[in-house]
Amino acid sequence: MKKIIMILMAMFAFGLQNVSAQDAPLKIVTNHPDFKIKVKRCAASGKTVVLDLILNNEGTNDVKIDMVVVDAWSEAYDNEGNIYQGNDLKVKVANKPDYNGRYYDFMIPTGVPMRLSIQINNVSTSAESIARFSLCIDCSAWGLNSQKLVKFSNIPITRD
Repeated sequence: MKKIIMILMAMFAFGLQNVSAQDAPLKIVTNHPDFKIKVKRCAASGKTVVLDLILNNEGTNDVKIDMVVVDAWSEAYDNEGNIYQGNDLKVKVANKPDYNGRYYDFMIPTGVPMRLSIQINNVSTSAESIARFSLCIDCSAWGLNSQKLVKFSNIPITRD
């Protein structure tokens, strides 16, 4: 009887670990208290995922942002262990014209939300989340650079 109870307790404990690992909360680290980011949506159609973000400058001065999405400067990993970088990533800021989709410089006015869309191409159709996404943002006013990346974890992907 003791063995059965011990086995059931072990199964219950391992079951709780699996549930908590799969349901890990969304986490965003901007590396500056005045820089806030909200995820509006992360939706997929086929192998294309669109991640819509709202950037906020809660400081007292407007700041200039340089965003780099080339090579390994910015990269995403799905929950199946696939990596997406370089040509797989494309950014669009608000309604600004699309430069080459891989490098942007823009101002974030204080107190005004800024829309940012990131398109991730060639994503596995069975991926359920973006496990980790690192975004290279250079901002001298906030001390952000390629050594202090903006990091996202556990972004669920919604599919049609």
